[in-house]
This record gives sequence, C-alpha cells and structure tokens, in this order.
Amino acid sequence: MSRRIEDLRVVLIKSPLEVPIIAPFGRVDVRHNLVVRVRLADGTEGIGEVWANFPPWGCPERVEILRRVVRPALVGETLDDPARLYAKLAAGMRGLANQMGAIGPFHQALAGTDIALWDAHSRVLGQPLRRVLGGADVADSAPVYATNLPLDRPEMIEEMAAKGHVRFKVKLPADTAMGRRWLPEARAAAGDRPLMMDCSQGQTPAKLAGIMDVLEAARLGWLEEPFPVDDSAAYREWHGMAGRPPLAMGENSYGEAGFETLLAEIDPDWAQPDITKTGGITMGRRLCAMGKAAGKQVALHMYGGPVGLYASAQVAAALPGNVDLVEMDSKPNPNFDNLTAPTPEVVDGRLQLPAGPGLGVALDPAVLERFDVTEG
Repeated sequence: MSRRIEDLRVVLIKSPLEVPIIAPFGRVDVRHNLVVRVRLADGTEGIGEVWANFPPWGCPERVEILRRVVRPALVGETLDDPARLYAKLAAGMRGLANQMGAIGPFHQALAGTDIALWDAHSRVLGQPLRRVLGGADVADSAPVYATNLPLDRPEMIEEMAAKGHVRFKVKLPADTAMGRRWLPEARAAAGDRPLMMDCSQGQTPAKLAGIMDVLEAARLGWLEEPFPVDDSAAYREWHGMAGRPPLAMGENSYGEAGFETLLAEIDPDWAQPDITKTGGITMGRRLCAMGKAAGKQVALHMYGGPVGLYASAQVAAALPGNVDLVEMDSKPNPNFDNLTAPTPEVVDGRLQLPAGPGLGVALDPAVLERFDVTEG
C-alpha cells in the first residue's frame, strides 16, 4: 500500500443562506466551506477543513496559500507521520508568513491540511481517528454545546434541547441593553442547564459593568471574548471586577507561542483552541494539553462546516482528559447538506461519532468536483 501523496486538491464550497447572519464583523449571506483533499497513490483520500468564516471575502488568500505553498511542498511526500509533515510545512511557511504579515491565514491553511493528513493516515490504518489518537477504549461520542443562539430568541434553547443538546451559548449584541432585556429569559429557558455567552470582541469593561448584575444572576458558564483579543489592559480590568463570569478565549491565539501568551497575559478560565484555525490536530493536541496543564477547562472552538465539526469531536473523544467540550453550530448550515453520511445526531449532549475509519464522514463527490479551485 503506497503512502506517497499524489495530489492535494482545494475546494471552496459556497452555500447561500436563506437567513443572513449578522455578526459584529459584518453581514454573512453565504457560508464558505474551504476543504482540503489529500489523495494518496493507492487512492486513499483524506479531507480537512480550513477556517473560513470572516470576512466572507477572506477565502482567496487561504486558497492561494494552499495552491502555491502547501500543494507543491506535499505532493511526492510520504504520509508516514502527519506530525512530521506538519513540522515540515510549518518550517517552510514561517518566513513567508512573517514577510506577508499573514500569520493567521498560513496557520489556517496548515490546520486544514493537517486534518486531511490525519484523516488519510487513519484511513490507511483502517481505524477511526479517535482510536488512532487515543487507543482502543475511547468513547464513540463527544460532549458538545449548541452555539450561536440569538439572545432575543430564548425559545431556540428548547428547540436545541429537543435535538439532544443540554448546553447552550447565546450571542450578546453590541447593545448591552439587549443583555439586560433578554439574558434573564435565556437563563429561564435553560433552567439549571449550562448557559454561556459570546461577545465576539464587541464590548468594553465599562459597558459590561453596567449589566454586571444581570451577568451574575445568569450564572454563565463563561463569557467569551468580551473585548478585542489584543486589549490586555481591558482583560486586566475585567479580572478585577467583582461578580464577573468565567472568561473564555483562545480561538485567535496561534500556535504554542500565541497560546503561552494567552495563558500568561489574559489568563482565561476556559481555553478555546480551534483545530481548523490555530493548529490542526497535530498542534491542537498540544494546545489542549497546555490549557489543562495551566489548570484551565478546554472547549474546542468550532464554527464552520461538517468536516471541522467531526474532526474536533474525534479529537475530543480521543483526549477526554484534555478536552471538556466541543462547539456545535445551532443555526441552519447548508454546508451540512453536503455530507453523504451521517446526519449529525446529538444524544444527551454528546455528538455520536461514525464507526468508519478516519473522520468517518465524506462529502458529496459532485460538490467537491463542482467547487474545486485547485487550478484557479
């Protein structure tokens, strides 16, 4: 069985939304799903996902990195050890990433490629990725939480509960008056079940101080990225405020150095690496271990397509001592329609994982061919 890498294909899937997503960074009318396909000489194929949410026009740079940097470096290589290839790619990209001032896009392209390499590697071994990473006795499910629930639609909490979820995260708009109006109702809908809230870097300590009584009463499991992630002064002020909820961050901290800085300077209660964005599976495992070693709880950030979700869940199942939760999209996402199997199923707050090798999922071949952008 030949493990020579014969090709790497780049697929940018564009799925229009019936209802736009309004985020602090702008309006999203189309969900992008940037997929990497690694093909071995024996026909084995692995797939990975590159973070490509915001901005919607940000995908071409990642596509070019995959086409012009990653593909030439990998074709002809042997898939003997995905971690070795990760290190090779990271070393080869470092200077160019620094020169371009594009650390994030390079990390993201590398992350998605690494997932595809691990998927192909596990398929060659004939084992689910979680067992390749964690051994034969790992669970066949992973703990998840329903994310991106509109704060002013508390009824969606019960809608997600009907789909098997037991943990929920709402989004706080820039207008904190919305928090005062709707957060008590979200807590009432959640009851005693865990409730978290995401600010998407859109607040200030002074604005949140004005609703601190509501935040405290809501008994939030965490408050995510309340301020710009590079505003260390705001986070120092936040740490000194009485009654504050636990803090969650990490999706925008790249590599070991970025995570070390996060843990030392920001000191969140929850660490949130994203394996499609900040490290792939190879580096993602290290980041999770770093978070645990620092005494943090760890939740894998994931807001994208089905490949990223299942890759994150496979890692969580493999590393139950280092990963506590996985984020799972709650809004209609047409990219999940591209799965050939399975349909995501959540039972008692745990995403059920496929029995097949690798990630255990496949995307519609016709969709992959239609949106292939490898040749430009």
